[in-house]
This record gives sequence, C-alpha cells and structure tokens, in this order.
Amino acid sequence: MDETSDATGPTPRSPMRRLVTGPNKSALVVSLLVSVFAALFVTSYSLAMGNPKPHDIPVAVVSDTIAPKQLDSAIDAATGTTFDVVRLPDQAAAETALEQQQIYGALITGGGSTATVLVSSASGASIATLIRSEAPVLGSSFGVTVTITDVNPLRPNDPSGLVLFYLALAATIIGFVGAIQTRVNASGMTIRGELGWDAGRAALVGLVIALTTGPVLGFETFPLVPVWIVLAMQVFIAGAVYNFFRVLVGGKWALMPTWILFILISNPSSGGAVAPQLLPPFYEFMGRWMPTGATVRALRDLAYFPGAVHPEPYIVLGVWLVVATAAFVIARRVRFGFGRVAKD
Repeated sequence: MDETSDATGPTPRSPMRRLVTGPNKSALVVSLLVSVFAALFVTSYSLAMGNPKPHDIPVAVVSDTIAPKQLDSAIDAATGTTFDVVRLPDQAAAETALEQQQIYGALITGGGSTATVLVSSASGASIATLIRSEAPVLGSSFGVTVTITDVNPLRPNDPSGLVLFYLALAATIIGFVGAIQTRVNASGMTIRGELGWDAGRAALVGLVIALTTGPVLGFETFPLVPVWIVLAMQVFIAGAVYNFFRVLVGGKWALMPTWILFILISNPSSGGAVAPQLLPPFYEFMGRWMPTGATVRALRDLAYFPGAVHPEPYIVLGVWLVVATAAFVIARRVRFGFGRVAKD
C-alpha cells in the first residue's frame, strides 16, 4: 500500500518517500547505476579510441646513407609523434620482421633517387595509414622518391581491419549473455550440468560465428578449426567470469563487475579497433593481458600471419580459462556444493 496509518487515520506517502521505498527503491538504484555505467562506457571508449596518439611505434631502416637517428628525427618533425627506429641489414630481414609483427614499417634505400617503404596493414591499419600519409614527406626530406608496398594487405571485404575485432566482441558479449540466460531459464542444474552446457554453448557459438564470418559470408579467410577454438575459449571465459560473480555477489548484481571487466576495460584495450601503440599507456598495458586482446591477436595471427603464430595470446587465454573456471567451481562448492541449485 502507498499509505501509512496513525491515530488519526491513513496518511498518504509523499512522492519522494514512495520513490525510496519498496520496489521503487530498487528501480531507482538500478537507474542510477545504469546512468553511471553509461557515462563510464563513453569515457572509457573515448579515452582509448577517441584521439589515437602514436608513441614508440617500431619501424626499421635499411640504408647505407640514412641512420636510425636521422629517420627518427625526420619522422618526429613530420608527424610530431615518437617512433622506435632500428637498422636492419637488408630487405629480406625487414620483410621477416614485418611478418613476425616486430615492426610496422620499413624504409629501404639503395643509394639512388628512389626508396621503398614497406608497410603491413594487417598488423595495424591505422599505423599503416599514418606511415603511408607521411612517406612522401619523409622521402622529400631525404631527397628520394618513395614507393609504398603493403606486404600484408587487409582483405577487400575488410579494408579497415575491424572484422576480427567484431568477432572477439561478439564472442565476449554472447559469452556472458549466454551464461545469464542459461542460469535464468535453466536453473536447478548440478555443477557438472552447468559446466557441460557452458562448454557446449561456447563450442556452438564459436563455430557459428566463425562459419558466418569465414565460409558463409566471406568477410575473412582463415583456418576454420583454430579460429573456432579461439572463439570458443573466449565465449567460455566470458561466461565463466560471469558465473563466478553470480555466485560471489548474486544474480542481481553479477552483470555489473562482468561489464566493467570486459566492456569497460578488456574490449577498448584489445587493439582490435586501434593498434596498441595508438592507445593510452593504461589501455596498451591492459590489452596485452586481457582475454579480448589475446583473442584479437590470436585471430590476427591465424588470419594474416599463419607462418608466424605467437604463443603469448594462447597462454593468456589458457590462464584466464583455467583461473576463471577454477574460481567459479571453488566459489560454487563453498556456497552451494556441487548439487542442484534451484535459485541462487
């Protein structure tokens, strides 16, 4: 009821009192929290990707006449940004370094009036665009005419290099949304049943989005099985993190810390939309160790650098998978045991 009683009879509650009592109180708290999270979302993505600023971008020079310090000074004068320039012995070494994603570009001169600038769009489209735009200016400063060669171009259906980021983003969001919907609509399972459906759902979602992006729609070309495994791992990790928080703080609030971890930190720091060297230091550092960043790097290797696959992303994903699953199992065992839980 919206009334209270005293000796003189019922007394209507004021609108403000009704707002902070009963179900209205919970609705008010949720509204305030959602508003705060909306502001944090805009702030996080704007800080990470709103104004990309290159810093310490690794590039190389292959030249008998241009020293690394000279190229560094010329780039700094042309762009106002910092690059980390190293000297390599020949073009083959530069191409190998680009394939290994150790550098983003290379200036190669042969002693004449022409020079070649090698870039790798697949390593970072935004950095490749920056190098392309400044290459003629750099050539003029050294008295050479520059020809630009992209040794790892992006697919025609993905000229901005964002499809792999969207894959990781889809795996992340569907990962914890699927876990939420499973717990809401299929309560009462044992822990074996929960983990079994989590694994099955992750495998199915990973397969569907890999097939859709690759063979079905042709947005990307990649080896299906390895990409499927990486995406399934990301789906499972996102769901396992939500499951842990659901046991820890309850189903009403578990989405909040999951949202902070993945949507506010992991996704904008992933390096999928903006290359890591263009992100602020906090996001650049976090992206290396967060699951979405590891997923993006693993997918990029598989799609564009199959001969130079790096182990680090798989190690990061493996650690997250083991730790998140163990944390959920331990927390559930302590709070509910391994049996059926009708409602937690």
